[in-house]
Amino acid sequence: MTFRKVIDISPPLKEGMVTYPGDVEFEATPLCTIERSGCNMARLHLGTHTGSHIDAPLHFLAEGASIDEIPLERFIGPAQVIEIKGKEISSKEIGEGLEEGMKRVIFKTANSSLMEREEFSREYVYLTEEGAEFLVERGVELVGIDYLSIERFGTSSFSVHKRLFSAGICVLEGLNLKGVNPGRYLLVALPLRLVGLDGSPVRAVLIEE
Repeated sequence: MTFRKVIDISPPLKEGMVTYPGDVEFEATPLCTIERSGCNMARLHLGTHTGSHIDAPLHFLAEGASIDEIPLERFIGPAQVIEIKGKEISSKEIGEGLEEGMKRVIFKTANSSLMEREEFSREYVYLTEEGAEFLVERGVELVGIDYLSIERFGTSSFSVHKRLFSAGICVLEGLNLKGVNPGRYLLVALPLRLVGLDGSPVRAVLIEE
């Protein structure tokens, strides 16, 4: 297989980067230096939902699968990037562009410009409950979005996450799709093998075939 181009859609992990309110802020603390110890080594302080990351069903479902229990095939394969122009993602916008049988869907919205800011914005494009139901009905297995949550800010029910997770759909959040054209790609977004945990940071890339 010959790849035309690899597109990094993960934001840089660095101190001061945008985080969801209440989440862990990223820190990198030197443990060893070449001058002192002969090598460089750092201790990382981050959460399971730092930067680009996968939400496993366990994130909101007590009996949901943890990140290490999800087959890796879910995170590698054909994916479709759909551009959303409005302020929310509903079945109408999804249905107008979604290819039949597509299992991995990534939404490119105005959020990508927000990922480059240090301050969190509560006004971001989100997936509606009706849009989530549509994805379930279409048999989607992974859905991605270009901000730190796929759900409207301030919701107390987390109904969108729960509906997706109850259908076994994984959620890929925190992407930066600025400069990415809508269309079909090969997605690679492998989580760490964190036993029994609710999610994991990933290095997500789209590959033009």
